[in-house]
Amino acid sequence: MENSEIRVLRPISASMTRWLISGLLLSGILLASSCARSVNSELARNEKLWQSQNIASYDFTLSRQCFCPEEWRGPVNIQVRNGMATSVTYVTNGQTAAAEIFGNVDTIGELFGVLHDAYEGKNSFNQKAARVDVTYHPQLGYPLTIYIDVSEMIADEEQGYAVENLVGR
Repeated sequence: MENSEIRVLRPISASMTRWLISGLLLSGILLASSCARSVNSELARNEKLWQSQNIASYDFTLSRQCFCPEEWRGPVNIQVRNGMATSVTYVTNGQTAAAEIFGNVDTIGELFGVLHDAYEGKNSFNQKAARVDVTYHPQLGYPLTIYIDVSEMIADEEQGYAVENLVGR
């Protein structure tokens, strides 16, 4: 007959439970902060790449996705000269868009500003966004697409932007 070993499992002590919970919480905090750092480093890296191009004059087409009136969605053709928007016109009819409609997103620099505000909960964002998805142009660094969901618990407050046809002048 073989000798069999009997193992007795002991319950986890209260101090061990506290230690395990503390370790799990710390791991979660470190994971969340490393994700935030990687997102912010991606934003910083691409913003620096865009700035290194020294493109002060350019044209692009901007579309906005939102639960908002049609004139707020565009698409609009935007001309930027020496870092300032000089013309914002609707693609469909060539009419000039009212300044208050696209005035906060009518340059690439302002789109980067919207991203910073979403991550930090500043200006038009009353809290840090729950979700921000961005794709960047691989060579020039400017945002190609932006999706911002401020709160996953609120419907129809999401916003998005798409940049197309950017041409330096």
